[in-house]
Amino acid sequence: MSNLTNDQKTGELARATAASLLKAAESVIATGLSVPVAKARVFGPVYSWWRLTCRTAEAALLLTERGFTLEVAPLVRNVFNHAYAINWLVDNGDAAVDALVARGDDDREKLCKKLEKTGWPGAAELRAALDLAAAQRPAPPTRTSSEQELHEKLKHELGNFYDMLERYDVAGVYPVYSHLSSLSHTTMATASAYVEHMDDGTLQIRQNAPKLGDADVIQLTVALLQAASAVSPLIDGDPLRPSIDQALADLGLEDTQLLPTRVR
Repeated sequence: MSNLTNDQKTGELARATAASLLKAAESVIATGLSVPVAKARVFGPVYSWWRLTCRTAEAALLLTERGFTLEVAPLVRNVFNHAYAINWLVDNGDAAVDALVARGDDDREKLCKKLEKTGWPGAAELRAALDLAAAQRPAPPTRTSSEQELHEKLKHELGNFYDMLERYDVAGVYPVYSHLSSLSHTTMATASAYVEHMDDGTLQIRQNAPKLGDADVIQLTVALLQAASAVSPLIDGDPLRPSIDQALADLGLEDTQLLPTRVR
């Protein structure tokens, strides 16, 4: 991906490529999807994450067309995160789905305890719903010690993006996520985005944050390409393959490994 430079020409190319990938996704969904039974359980959450990725990317592109800059960072961060998570989910299969479900149960329990602690009116209703769901839930599968270790590791990776990347030997891209995070939270980066420090020591207010280049659109496009590359093989006929291959050719990424392989 090193041959994608952060300049206007590449940004325009990336925007056109993103539009083509989004159009292809819409077309595939509109005509109906057929998924082998063996892949159906994994495909459910994968599809939802992919759809979120596409819709979020589309929203971000629309905002940049309207002149928004810094405000798009949280959306780009979400797309970036989910693109790698989709590959993680496909790669780890049913074990990843089990971890996702377990993590969801843990998160709902934590939320309920917080609601109970702070005295929210809906806490009792949520607790009753959680108790009912727990009573109806099948007993967890019996796992060997190595299977349980993997289960706990996958649960951890869901909430620790750096560790997810590190397991795939691509922790080098984490600074992108970290930078986008600094533009998504209460940081000095956001505290200074709409003001300019003048030479005389005064501050000049800005109505809009300055443009950060075309990296956001380029990153969105690469993430869409990664997500499509992980999702398409799950669907009968690999229907996104033509648009993926065209995007790779347009961006000069034919020899690039978009989806990392788990190494630890």
